[in-house]
Amino acid sequence: MSLGAAACGAAPGRVRERPPPAPVDLAERGADRLRDALVALDAAGCAREGEALVREHPDSGRLRAWWIGCVAATGRNFEAEALAAAMLAERPGDVWAELARVLAWRGPPWLLRPQVLSGSAALLATLPARGDALQVRSWALQVRRPGELLAFAAAEPDAPASARVTGLLYAARGEPSRLPEALAVAHAVPVEDPQFVAVARAMAEWLPGLGRPVEALAWAEAGLRRAPQAAPLLRQRWTLLAGQAGEEPVLEDIEAAIARFADRPEVLLAAADSLRALGQAGRAGPIEARILAEFASSPAAETVLHRRLAPAGAPGEAPPILDPDALALRRVMLEAFLARPRHHDPRKLEEVAQWRFEAIVADPAAGPEAIVDAVDVMLAHRQWFPDVYIEAVRALARRTPEIARAEAVARDGAAAIEAFAAALSASGYEAVDVMRRDRLAALQTVLGDMYLQAGRVDDAAAALKRAEALALGPFGELQLALAELARRRGDHERADIYLAEGTGLGGAAGEQCLRALEAAYRGRTGGLRGFPQHLAGLEDRGRVRRRAEVLGGWIEDARVAPEFTLERADGGGSVALASLRGKIAVVHFWFNTCGGCLLELPEYAAFAAAHAGDPDVAVVSVHAGGSAREVAAWMRARGHAFDVVMDAGYSERAGVKGYPSTWFLDQGGRIRFTAGGGLVRHVREEYGWRIDALRERAGTRVPAGAAAG
Repeated sequence: MSLGAAACGAAPGRVRERPPPAPVDLAERGADRLRDALVALDAAGCAREGEALVREHPDSGRLRAWWIGCVAATGRNFEAEALAAAMLAERPGDVWAELARVLAWRGPPWLLRPQVLSGSAALLATLPARGDALQVRSWALQVRRPGELLAFAAAEPDAPASARVTGLLYAARGEPSRLPEALAVAHAVPVEDPQFVAVARAMAEWLPGLGRPVEALAWAEAGLRRAPQAAPLLRQRWTLLAGQAGEEPVLEDIEAAIARFADRPEVLLAAADSLRALGQAGRAGPIEARILAEFASSPAAETVLHRRLAPAGAPGEAPPILDPDALALRRVMLEAFLARPRHHDPRKLEEVAQWRFEAIVADPAAGPEAIVDAVDVMLAHRQWFPDVYIEAVRALARRTPEIARAEAVARDGAAAIEAFAAALSASGYEAVDVMRRDRLAALQTVLGDMYLQAGRVDDAAAALKRAEALALGPFGELQLALAELARRRGDHERADIYLAEGTGLGGAAGEQCLRALEAAYRGRTGGLRGFPQHLAGLEDRGRVRRRAEVLGGWIEDARVAPEFTLERADGGGSVALASLRGKIAVVHFWFNTCGGCLLELPEYAAFAAAHAGDPDVAVVSVHAGGSAREVAAWMRARGHAFDVVMDAGYSERAGVKGYPSTWFLDQGGRIRFTAGGGLVRHVREEYGWRIDALRERAGTRVPAGAAAG
């Protein structure tokens, strides 16, 4: 026996047998495939494969959880949530059931629920498959807290490459030096890695805003070579291609995609959407009709029908007034949608139930029973947003004798608003308290108005007192109700003051308050002679009260504003906050698609112009979101000349909670006043009062021409 054979322990004259290979866990391998398919933007493919795999391996919790995630990512949200609920009931306390719950909530990114953040964080500590937990956590952060992605990637070396790339791209908005690092990390991801598709999507989405549209298109095309069916990448490619090569190549590419993926309704929908974006509605229509005919029960078909039912006009606008026949037809169409045998998207169902309610309320012939039914159906389908409670109470109060029912709905609505605000706050949303107070004030106002109409003056006073305490400022419905309450109590002067405050709101609300004030004056005097002087006197008294409130906002223990160096939107260099020390600094936070920001913008622009030559005052406007090039073009098109710098994530880091918002810094850089978090009605005047107070404290003079007016 040789020494080697003896040392190896083999029998003389026999060849040593190799140990049998470890058994392959087919369920685990299947779960890996599903996760990779989801990362590579093939939700439909992984949902089909996952269903078959779960039948083969019904005991694998991990496999089942990832299949549920695939179902959710296709847009079949109700189905995914039902599957997750069943799994939780069968396996209480099981970590894979918890993974299923979080993945079921994922859905389309805008539908990501607040629980995903807390749930994904918990999975990091409990899930045996670390890669699964890291992937789910990175998805949650990318959608809701992209500013935390770099810290997450630094703390977790095995974090997905797409998380690191997205974090770097997000940071590059304010720190251009991070872009080369993002490019290097992205280029290091192998094409065969499923993460390559996710990275390609991030690059295609973010690079245009960083001035790299050509590279963005190249990344979209690279991602499509790896995942040609990925509808999000197809949309991005078509958008980028239209901007660089014109319409014709896009149309050809869309036709090729339709032919290649005729069995993919999500690709057909992406094609139709892109055609509409190009102004090719005539080409989009037949594709949408095909989706409805061939894939009638799909999420894509549900989306097509939902869009056809959406009210005309811009979001937030009142729907157009329809004739009775058109209104009846619309109601039939809305009810047909609600009666569909299968629904996928809870938000779409919620909206259609609300549109049906609005159609019934818009019908003057609708009786109390129809109104109550409309309220019941709308609230039965409420999934998320609590605003519907306000409209429900208003309709019940004005169109039915159901006061007790309206009170019960109001109580439920208040609880829903509080829960909604708490969930949003947990998700890192900004301006949550502004939203909460605004909705609660509106709800209490509607209740107060209802009590007034019922003659319950004490109840009305209590509700309107709560509304006044919650409101961030006057609004038409509240001013009218407060005026009516004061009149019922015989205080006509106070009633007139409330209405005068309302006249300053502008628009329909201001006009309504003005007409009510005129009617009250005419009732007392028999005409309108002397009314302008009466209104001016009321406005003067209101101005005295507003000034006292504004100056009462002085912050004694003020903090120093966090430093920044931000690039000007017009390319004219940067502005450092430290360079403004020694001056009174007004730092204004806004963005050009914020409704409240745009309403106050004319007055803000006048204020900034009035102080443009003031040696003691610096006015800086910080724009959140968008690219410098887009913002500069927007400013030029509207003739605005005030100084704008790009936010680059500063507002989030500095704790700005709402838009528009403004800081007033003393010469030492301390934030002595704040304004906003909502709309300011008298910007130039009220900002001027704050500047005057800061001057007086510092003993500086007021330059000619800089007065607030």
